[in-house]
Amino acid sequence: MRVIARFLIPKLVQCIFVVWATYTVAFLLIHALPGDPVQAALAVKGGDATSTDPEQLERIRERYGLDGPVWMQYITNFLGLFRGDLGVSIATGAPVSDMIARALPHTAAVAAFALVLGLVGAIGFTVWAYLARPAWVRNVIVQIPPLGIAIPAFLSGLVLISVFSFALGIFPASGTSGFASVVLPGITLALPTGAIFFQVFSAAVFDAGASAFVFTANAKGLAQRTVVLRHVMRNALLPSITIIGLQVGYLAGGTAVVETVFSRDGIGRLTVDAVLARDINVVLGVVVVVGTVYAVVTLIVDSLYGVVDPRTRTKLTGRVAR
Repeated sequence: MRVIARFLIPKLVQCIFVVWATYTVAFLLIHALPGDPVQAALAVKGGDATSTDPEQLERIRERYGLDGPVWMQYITNFLGLFRGDLGVSIATGAPVSDMIARALPHTAAVAAFALVLGLVGAIGFTVWAYLARPAWVRNVIVQIPPLGIAIPAFLSGLVLISVFSFALGIFPASGTSGFASVVLPGITLALPTGAIFFQVFSAAVFDAGASAFVFTANAKGLAQRTVVLRHVMRNALLPSITIIGLQVGYLAGGTAVVETVFSRDGIGRLTVDAVLARDINVVLGVVVVVGTVYAVVTLIVDSLYGVVDPRTRTKLTGRVAR
């Protein structure tokens, strides 16, 4: 237990620091914008009919937690995070935590599907390229996955809608009901996700494949499947764990374009609508939630090093890890 505590406590402190820093930077940037945020939000909501009566504006600021000095707002809103209170939306009047709770499952479904699909595709292309002969075939295979980064998400999404929704009628072009509505947005997000993972994982696989222990395994006459799975893939896993954590953070907050193209409810579309409505409470709440997800995923990824890497366990315990 002492070893585990010595390993996890610094990472837990770092996780809390990241959440606090995310909230602080977002709060300062939002309140550094020129103009009155309440008047700007009300102007978008009500147009020219918006009242500018000072007493009414003060009551509105008090309702949405925007009254008092900035430092008091900072402390009050920060303490509210520990109670799950992210404030009230200026545009809708609903609690921000409820709005995020309704949108988060839709984003999580697309992100999880895209992550699994991207990882499976990247691993498949990596193994295919590693085993491909001759060398020019391998070079052609290696050039295919990076196309997922080169093609913009909105363009690939529109192509998928045109082919599989309008032409073939297999999947719906919009909406958030059922698994079928997740497929096309998930594929759109899986293309850049898998491409990024492929670049890191394939480099680690080819580096491990050129190592002396793989040469020895081949010289001993081990089956190619055993060499790839037990020696090459296993040693290429460590640098790939980090990029998986980074991709989860990207998927948690990078769905705005995809959700807009496919007209899906989610965190990305909620953020776009909040920015257009000048709803700073929703924007700040979304930033804090996404930053928390990213920090927690990073904590989990860092903790996996103690499980996967024997060198980390040896350093912590002082004994040779099996």
